[in-house]
Amino acid sequence: MTRFLLEGILQVIFIIPFAILLMKKRTKDDYLRIFFFGFIYIFYQIVLVLPRLFDTLNLIDSRWNWDGKIYGIIFGVICYFIFRKYFSENNYFTFRQNGENVKISSIAAILIVILATTIAALTGNSEFNIQRLAFQLTMPGIDEEIMFRGIFLGLLMSTLQEKIAFLGNPSVLLTAILFGSMHALTLDKDFSIEFEPILFLQTGFGGYVWGWITIKSKSILLAVLSHNFSNFFAAFSTMLK
Repeated sequence: MTRFLLEGILQVIFIIPFAILLMKKRTKDDYLRIFFFGFIYIFYQIVLVLPRLFDTLNLIDSRWNWDGKIYGIIFGVICYFIFRKYFSENNYFTFRQNGENVKISSIAAILIVILATTIAALTGNSEFNIQRLAFQLTMPGIDEEIMFRGIFLGLLMSTLQEKIAFLGNPSVLLTAILFGSMHALTLDKDFSIEFEPILFLQTGFGGYVWGWITIKSKSILLAVLSHNFSNFFAAFSTMLK
């Protein structure tokens, strides 16, 4: 438990000062949003590893974290209903698309799938595994997009400046950095820091694109579909060799 708690703190702790620095205003609700952003993220990291911490919660015997992702989805839905009033003006939990940007959002969603598949095909090699494909087609995109492009992006969009020079939308950027850190910055059993820069760049870039798609379409739907299809076709392409 301690290692996973510290891992979550490590991943988010560097984001908080930048979020505070880039706030539009400094009201009580703004500070609360930043606090909720960090608190929810740390708790979310614990939720994902509950099956590893408690055997009674490990219901699906698999090398893929089905249980953790299901708990993550449930946690995300609960957080939405508890905290949605804090990002009501940036609530992306809808199937309805912004008609003005639906074309460019759809193109971006497809392009990231093609890019992820191409990179995986050129660099990866694995045996055929139907459960891996089923997992990648369903769990990660739903769980992670609910949290990152739904909860976290909504909270930051309601608090931070809309645009900064050279970096664009800071809310999209910070959630993308956190998304990359979640995948690439970890603690081993001896509490030593491990960081995979290539994985950070890959997942961070994907997170940025899905964040951009979300604010353009004003919905997490395309991000969920693009995320899941990117994972699925990337995994499948490595099995064709």
